[in-house]
Amino acid sequence: MRIIMKKTLLVLLVFVTAFMVSCGSADKKKDEKYYLSDYKESADRFLPLAVGNSWKYKVNYFGQSGEQEISIVGTDGEWFLDNKGGRLKTDRHGIRDAERYLLMFPLQRESWITIIKQKMREIRKTEGVDETVTVPAGTFKGTVKVHSTVELPDKKVLHSYHYFALKVGIVKIVTVLEDVRENKVIPQTTTELVSYSVE
Repeated sequence: MRIIMKKTLLVLLVFVTAFMVSCGSADKKKDEKYYLSDYKESADRFLPLAVGNSWKYKVNYFGQSGEQEISIVGTDGEWFLDNKGGRLKTDRHGIRDAERYLLMFPLQRESWITIIKQKMREIRKTEGVDETVTVPAGTFKGTVKVHSTVELPDKKVLHSYHYFALKVGIVKIVTVLEDVRENKVIPQTTTELVSYSVE
C-alpha cells in the first residue's frame, strides 16, 4: 500500500511540476510577444507613464558630461506632464510627445513622417526589435531601436537613435550629424540611463 501511495504521489508531483513549467513557458512567450498584438498595452509597457515615475540619465553633449532627471509630475487629461515641460502619452498607435509619435505599432512598419518646429520634416522608422543595449543602469535585451532623420540646411542630416526597453522606457539616445557634402558623420550627443523608478 505504501509503495502504491509513493508511486501515486511521485506521478502527481511530476505532473504538477510539468504543468507549472509549461504555464511559466506560456506566460513568458505571451510576455515576449505581447507587444505584437495589443498596441495600447504595448505602448504602456515600452514607456510606463505614471505620476512619480522617474529616469536619471548621463548626458554627453559635445564632449561635456552631465546628468538629467526626467520625472512625471502631473497629468492633463490623457497627457502625462514631466518636470521639463514635456507632454507624453500612449494610445493605440504608440508612444508620442506633443509633436510626434516616438514609437509606433505595429513594430517594423513603414516609416512615419512628422512636420516639427520650423516646418522641418522628421522621418522615423523602427530599425530593430531585438537590440541589446548596455548603459550604466544595466544591460537591456530585446530593446526596440527607432531611427529618425531631419534634413537641415547646407546638405546636413541630423540622425537620432532611440532605444526603448520593455517595462523601463527609453534607455539610450544617440544623435549624430551627417555632412553630406563632406561625406562625414559628426557625433553630437549620447544619453544613457543611469537609474530609474517606475510603477
